[in-house]
Amino acid sequence: MPVRMPAIVATLALSLPALAWEPQSPAAVQSRIDELQKAWSGRSAEEIAQDKVARARQARPQWVSRSAWKMELGPITYYFAVGKAGLHAAASAPAPTAPATAGRPLDWWYDEAAGGAFYTLVVDAR
Repeated sequence: MPVRMPAIVATLALSLPALAWEPQSPAAVQSRIDELQKAWSGRSAEEIAQDKVARARQARPQWVSRSAWKMELGPITYYFAVGKAGLHAAASAPAPTAPATAGRPLDWWYDEAAGGAFYTLVVDAR
């Protein structure tokens, strides 16, 4: 029986939702932007949509309960906004190709209990 324990623990760990990402600092925001650009480089719109859905499977982030706020770093101010949509419409949206100042999605959360609401955290740096 003890031989099966590591397999059970590994299975449980893989099936649990990921930890929620939170914008704790301007450096964390830039790191997240870089991470997403690297992860989506060379991917099709469908592959990016699948990645968004996978990232949305996480513990409920704190940012979901907010609507808008800002974070300042010297001459740059990060403006955050939270949007809510049905899963199909939100996940099938094309990947952003606009410059960083046009606002870009940073994180997603899928709320199964609310009938499949798909939340998106967007940042605009000015």
